[in-house]
Amino acid sequence: MPNTTATHPPSGLSPKAMVFLTAATAALGGLLFGYDTAVISGAQLFFKSSFHLSDTQLELAVGVVLLGAMLGAALGGWLTDRLGRKSVLLATGVCFGVFSLWTGLSTGLATFVAARFLVGACIGVASMLTPLYISEMSPARIRGALVSLNQLAITVGIVVAYGVDYALAARQDWRMMFISAVLPAIVLVTGMLFLPESPRWLAKKGRREDALNNFRRLGREDEAQQELADVERVLREETGKFSELFRPGFRIAVWIGVGLAVFQQITGINTIIYYAPTILRNAGFSSARVAILGTVGIGVVNVLATVVSILLIDRLGRKPLLLIGCLGQAAMLGYVGYSFAHHRHGLAVFAGVLLYIVFFAISLGPVVWLMLSEIYPTKIRGAAMSLATFANWFANWVVTVTFLSLLDKLGSVHTFWLFAILSIAAMLFCLWLVPETKGRSLEEIEESFRHLGRAKA
Repeated sequence: MPNTTATHPPSGLSPKAMVFLTAATAALGGLLFGYDTAVISGAQLFFKSSFHLSDTQLELAVGVVLLGAMLGAALGGWLTDRLGRKSVLLATGVCFGVFSLWTGLSTGLATFVAARFLVGACIGVASMLTPLYISEMSPARIRGALVSLNQLAITVGIVVAYGVDYALAARQDWRMMFISAVLPAIVLVTGMLFLPESPRWLAKKGRREDALNNFRRLGREDEAQQELADVERVLREETGKFSELFRPGFRIAVWIGVGLAVFQQITGINTIIYYAPTILRNAGFSSARVAILGTVGIGVVNVLATVVSILLIDRLGRKPLLLIGCLGQAAMLGYVGYSFAHHRHGLAVFAGVLLYIVFFAISLGPVVWLMLSEIYPTKIRGAAMSLATFANWFANWVVTVTFLSLLDKLGSVHTFWLFAILSIAAMLFCLWLVPETKGRSLEEIEESFRHLGRAKA
């Protein structure tokens, strides 16, 4: 069968450079994920008055993107296992641009909610597909760093969204805040046209020569035959049915993935990402524009800390970063609650939030998406990623649509202390259940779970 998806690297580009180019380009899906989730943080201060929304309606307007993300996460794995990683990521980029434009041109709450729901579906697909695609393209020794480029892109998308919000805040131009997402969508679509399809997906489809060629184009000259043989071996041992995930051994992988996905959300990160200006206004910041400027600072710290994580993740390992990060998050959330309790507002709360972001960005932020892309069987990796990503977005939605109500009923103090307790629970979960995957091929990780299942049988 002719190779319709294996694209030769641009002239003069080495195979090693092709690996980094592939990861960086695909990570633009993460940038759009971050941008489109965070841009509403500043925009909500203005479209709330434009559409005359109550707090309940505002929660719907903010939270509907997460319902869309749940749909995208649920369907994305099925689509990508059938149509390919590259084609689905291409289509997602096109849809990002179209629906972001629609959001900015909305004439009322109904059209706004519909557009944000569809943007959310794109976010759901991108959130599970981008790390999966990069993981399948990457050599084991640097897979952690390359997959973490996705999280770096998410944080860059967030800080760019905050910067755009700040730049447009004086004009209260919330429409352009959303429309500006069209530009990175165009860049993603253009870049993906020149990238190869995942060799592991090609092998799954029986396209052996195409898979071998793509492994070689990704810098695996001496390793290509062996890597393909390893993929084919584990494929022969899989049924390809979703029920594979509930066999002994893999069942543990399912619970680890879902648990990590849920803990990433219920430890408070998106209360900061979506509602940072509201939190800072409650802490005493003088105006909406000053609060948005403080949010830009949060975004910059998020990016810088994620860079630190990328440098450490293939050296220190996944599990140590998770344990350090969860403990630090708990401490900082406790401190923010303490600051509110003792009326130490303003800079005290801001400092606590910044340090919380640092601990999240070196741990639960990048490590969760990395591990979700590592621990599932090749034949049904897309569907398995969908399950965990759906759980991630469901938890995200629950936290997002209840946060303002929690602040109202529990107050800032107890709300942040609740998230601190959940961070301690996340640390214990990681300590007892999460394995280390540093330096192991995807096939070796899969074999370890398969052997665990045999031992329990």
